[in-house]
Formats: sequence, C-alpha cells, structure tokens
Amino acid sequence: MYTAFNSPATPVPRSPTPEAQSNGKNTKASVDFARFVRETFEDAYGHPALVSATARAEPQPGVVTVEFTSVQRDFARDVKRRVSNFAVLQVQGDGVTTLAAGSPTDASGAQQTRRSSTDPSLLAVLRLAGPSERFVEIWSNGTLVKSINVSAKHGDFYADSTFGSLAWSSDNAHLVYAAEKPEYDKAKPESVAGDDNDDAKAREGGSIADDIVGGVAGLADPRRYRLESDWGETFSGRRPPVLVVLNVRSSKVQVLDAPPTVSPGQAHFLPARSGATQRIVFTGYKHSTRKHGIIYCQNRPTGLYTCDLNGANIKCLYSGSVRSPRLTPSGRALVFLSTAVGGPHASTSEFVYYDLETDTPSVLVPLISKPLDSPQEIGGTHLPGGFPGIYLDQLPEHPWLNADDSSQPDILVFTSTWRSTNVVLALDIQRRFLSLHTPVDGSASYSTLCAVSGYVVAKMSTPAMPDVLVLGQVVPGEHQNDKESGFSIMWHHILKPAVNTNISWQVIQADSAEKRLSTECILAYPTLPDHDTRYFWSQDSSPDSRPLVVLPHGGPHATYTLDHNALVTGLVKLGFGVLLVNFTGSLGFGHSAVLAQIGKMDTMSIDEIQDAVNGVHKSCLGDPKATVYLGGSYSGYTGALLAGLVPGFYRAIVLRNPVISIGDNAAMSDIPDWCWAELGLPYDFESPPELTPDVYGQMWQASPSRLVDKVRDPLLLLLGASDRRVPPPQSMSYYYRLKAANAPVECKIYPSVGHPLDTVEAERDSFVSILRFYAAALKK
Repeated sequence: MYTAFNSPATPVPRSPTPEAQSNGKNTKASVDFARFVRETFEDAYGHPALVSATARAEPQPGVVTVEFTSVQRDFARDVKRRVSNFAVLQVQGDGVTTLAAGSPTDASGAQQTRRSSTDPSLLAVLRLAGPSERFVEIWSNGTLVKSINVSAKHGDFYADSTFGSLAWSSDNAHLVYAAEKPEYDKAKPESVAGDDNDDAKAREGGSIADDIVGGVAGLADPRRYRLESDWGETFSGRRPPVLVVLNVRSSKVQVLDAPPTVSPGQAHFLPARSGATQRIVFTGYKHSTRKHGIIYCQNRPTGLYTCDLNGANIKCLYSGSVRSPRLTPSGRALVFLSTAVGGPHASTSEFVYYDLETDTPSVLVPLISKPLDSPQEIGGTHLPGGFPGIYLDQLPEHPWLNADDSSQPDILVFTSTWRSTNVVLALDIQRRFLSLHTPVDGSASYSTLCAVSGYVVAKMSTPAMPDVLVLGQVVPGEHQNDKESGFSIMWHHILKPAVNTNISWQVIQADSAEKRLSTECILAYPTLPDHDTRYFWSQDSSPDSRPLVVLPHGGPHATYTLDHNALVTGLVKLGFGVLLVNFTGSLGFGHSAVLAQIGKMDTMSIDEIQDAVNGVHKSCLGDPKATVYLGGSYSGYTGALLAGLVPGFYRAIVLRNPVISIGDNAAMSDIPDWCWAELGLPYDFESPPELTPDVYGQMWQASPSRLVDKVRDPLLLLLGASDRRVPPPQSMSYYYRLKAANAPVECKIYPSVGHPLDTVEAERDSFVSILRFYAAALKK
C-alpha cells in the first residue's frame, strides 16, 4: 500500500515550461543562462575518467611503470576519446617520486591491448582502422614487428567486459581474442561470383530441399537473414561472439566453433600440463530459446568451459551464473564470481575456487545475508567486521599481488561496494583471509585497476574530486587487523588531484535502526553560495533555502557511492543540493536487503525516497518549496509513480527513459525477465512465460501509467530512440495521454541513443534541458 506524505504547506502553482514561455524571440537573459549552463556542463563533464591500468616492476628496486587509459569527452567533435599515458615511479620509504611521465596519446583506434605476463616487452593490440579494416598488431620493445589483417576472417572485435578477450599463451606463441562471427555471403550476380561460388561445383543428385551453404545461384547464403538475436542493449545489430586463436609466428588465424547455444567470452589460456595440449578457459553465456540482454545483468545462465586450441574437446567445468575467471599465479586453480541464476539482475556474489588438478569447486567467500557485526570466520574464510558481501561486475584483468613469485601466497585484490562507497579488498587464497584496505568512513571511494609485485594501482575519487590515480604500496601490518592479514596498503597519489573546494557532502543514515541496515543517502551540496550558484542559490541565502534535487539510482539493484559523478558536480556547481538515495534493494547492504525489494517495487522504495527527502527538509538542508526530482530507468519509474501519488510535492520532475508500463516493457524490453522478477513472479529462461491478462493486470497495478490522470506537476521526459532496455513507445504513449489531459509535459527524444543517454550531444542537451526546465518551474 502507498504511504501518504505531507506536501508543502503552500500549494505549488503549475509553471509553464521554457518552450511554452517562448514567444519566438530569444532574450539575452535566456541565452546567457543557457550558455552558462553549457559551460558548467563542459567543466563538470570534461575531466578524464580512468578505465584501466597495467603495471610492471622494473629491474631497479622500487621502480614501477604504470600504463593507464582514460576516457575524455571531446566537446568540439562530440565524441568520447580513449587516451593512454604512462608514469615511471620510484617508491622509497613512505614516498613516491615520478621519474618519468608520458604525454597523453589518442588510443581510440586500439580496441584492446595486452602485454605478455612472461615477457613484458611484448604487446598485442587489436586495432580498428576505418569502418571495416581490422588488424592484430604485435609490438616488441616499442617496435611494431607484425601487423596481421584479420578483416576477412571475422567481424568487429569484442572489447567489452562481458565478451571481450585478449590473452597470450605462456610461451607467447598464440593469442586468443573475441570477435563477431564471420558474416555470411550476400547475393552476387553469377557472372561476378566466379568459380569459387559457382553452382557447377555442386555434387550430383540430392533433393531440392537439401541445405545450401554459401552464396550460390546468384543468391545470398540462406543463413545470412536467419534470425539470430543479439545480446540487447549496447550490442544492437552485433553478430554473435566467437573465439579466435592467432598463431603469432605463422600469422595463421583460426575461428573456433562453439556450441550453438553458447556465446563465448572472457577467454584465457590454461597452463600446458606435461604431455597435454594447450587449453583455453572461457565464460560461456547460454541461450536456448532466446538471448536476454546481458549488460548490467549478473544473473544470466552461464558456464565455465575449456577447449583445445582448435576449439575441440569442449568441457563444462561449472554451471550457474559465473563470470571473470582468473588463473591463480601457481596455475593450479581458477577463481571466479558466481551469482544466483534469475531473480535480481545484480546481487551478492560468491567467490568460487576451482581446483584444476582435482576438478573440484569450493566457495571461498559465501553470500552474506546481513553486514557482519564483527570479524568472523564463515565457511572457513576470515571476513572483516562490517563486511556486507561481494558486489562487483568484473574482477580486474591483473588482480594478483604476487603474480611473479610462486613462493608467495596467492593474494587477489579487487573492488567491492560496501554500503555507499567502493572499497579495495584483498583475498589471501591459501590462508582464506579477506582484508579491507581503504576507509569506509564516508571520505572517499577507491577502485582497483590492477596489481603487480607488491603494488596496487587504483583510482580514488569523491563527490568533489574527479578520478585520481593512486599507487598502493604493500607494507608489513602494524595495526591489529593488519597483523592478522600480514600486510597493509599505503596509498600514494600518482597524479595531482583537482578538488572543487565549494562542494561538500555527507552520508545520511535513516532514523530507525532497522532501516539503517539497508538504506543510506549521500547529500552533496555547495559549501557556500558564490557566483556560479547565483541563478538558483543567491549569495545572501541560507542552507534551508537551497534548492534540492532528489536523485535515486536506477536498477533497482545498484548503488550510489562516493565516486565522482559529473551530473552531480554540475548540479551542485549551479547551486543545488543533490540527494542520492540508496533504498532497500541497493547493493552493498547484504543479500537480505537485495531480496527485500522483490515484490515491493512500487511501494518500498517510494516510501524510503520520501522519508529521505522529508528528513533533509526537517534538517533544514533543502527548501521544501524548491525540491525537484530527477530519475532514470527504475528511478524514472519511481519518479513517475510519485508524480501521480504526491502531486504538488515536487516542483518539477525529470524522467530519463523511465519504465511507465511494466506490461508493455515486458513485451518490448531486451530483459523481459526483469518485469517478472521485480514483481516476485517466476520466470524460466529456457521457456519464458506468457504475458497473460492476469499477469498483465498485476503489472498494470504496479505501473505509473495507471496514475496518469493524477499528474499535474511540470514533467520532462528524456528518451533514447535506440533504447533496448526500456523502449520509448511506452513513454511516448504516456506523453500523449498527459498532453491530451493538458498536463504540463515536454518530451525530448535523441536519435541513435540508447538507455544511458550517454553520447556527448545527448549528455549536453539533456543537462541544459534539465536546468532550463528547473529554472522555469522554480520561476528563476
């Protein structure tokens, strides 16, 4: 049931949207404001975001070379560019000196790069040169020694974290990577097709219904247009992935066959055993009836497979919902993440150890129902106090502290969400000891990029500070907890941080002890009013008059952390307080909190969002008469519900690709199972259920579309025309119904843009549109 909330004491009149106010002639005030907001956008979104790093210890003691890649927006060309750089560091005592620093280099053409772990002078590059030219490059000591054109062998490379693969064999004789399956022949006139495709080569006899393979008789290969669905959002139009093995010496390229109901990815070489052939291990994503969207989804049926170099002798080692296989430095075992199949799309993961010599799995870190009150040993593994479980999408590519020293314990370093922050954890495999190595006091978030020879490379950020590269130096433990783990990590800044001194934040916990276990908020706000905040929070204003943006996360199984967020930065710079709401069902609060949301998607989070907002109002940290809403995907869904449930509470509501009708979404989305799972209804991946009238009725009762006649506050819809996750027709129908009811609604739709609205042009236009919409609603 819906819980009622108090609206502001004074009724809030409707405000016309900027478009409605326009009389066809621009004014200096509106143009100056739009320009200032655009400049604020470029300032907030212009910082590089670190995405990967590798490191290697040099022969000189204490010298480490770090190579790192970032993504930066180019506002002149409206593109996001990958930029590579490096730094050579000298670690002495408790300090770090930069011996050499590189210059940023555009790496946009390099889809993936990988150094050999046994010979760091060797570098493999998967390079895209133009729309259809693909090359595998081999570099040695900075010199290009081989460039192999693989364009005719397969389609585009897969370089994402789900399917992307690039690995060297231990003898550096082979590479394995992932790419699109070769395209089937298109139709060619028989006079052009030539002897290779001539039907004169067909064997005599047979039946007229026999299968045809290849482009013959002036026709396309019959398989060319056969339905072979893709993997949904971000993979639209892409052919299925295949593994490709390259013989580095001979340049021979072999595309490996996979089972017809398995899409391979995340491939690595296994160590060659005495007298045995080299083997490959990979994650196989299963699909029997159809493919379900994969990005942001950790609950898909998968398996851990091995095969020979030629793709033969495929064996399934482990089935479930697994990902990120990593070979231990000793080569005796694999470790990987495992999550329950079905149900929440993201959830608590287990850490699984698979012994390759005995072919037996064991759980190293189990599911944690609730955060631990104190350090405990569970299932034979020591876990730190406060530990809520493991929450991450993928492990780092190079996660081992002692990868080059088999006499040392296998210690894996990774990132996990811990309430409203990201932390660095280290798991000693042999001792079964998990230790925490970054603060959980609300001061910063850390994310592991790689580890090497006693060092950890990570990125650190806060709401006031964009990503900064940091080096973690492993030192003997001094405090009691560190003594138990045997070491601690001392962190050093590699790059100078750029801190915005006028952005403050605080972590806000719920009033009740029960809610504190599963909810938490981050409030980011301008420390003081200044020239930048003048449009929304003037310099003679107090904190209780500061406008407030309520911004819950999507998912619903996701988390807002203390990581830098460009959207939040831009809003705060303009004078808004921004309330980031982690409600029950958010990750990082224990497995029970994740499951508690199921079946209550239209009630529980609504109550908790409103409780959080009222708490900020009561603490005089935001103006109840200047409170607005911003949400996307699931939080667009909650925003649309709130528009009908508490009219007058929010002065303006902005929804980005919201779920409006769960039933309609079930029929169109690349993840229809979400619609069943979040309502607590069963879903079978092998035999998906019918959308019956009874089920549709349940979905309708939980949908914002049933409340359209209650909406009266200004509402702006921002839609991606190519959104596969929450396709726009449901929002467009919502828009038409609101227009017919004379509700104050506007809608923007961005061509060729998907669910995150993450092209540079869509980001810029939506940011400016949001601020102009708020300005009109707040009568600025």
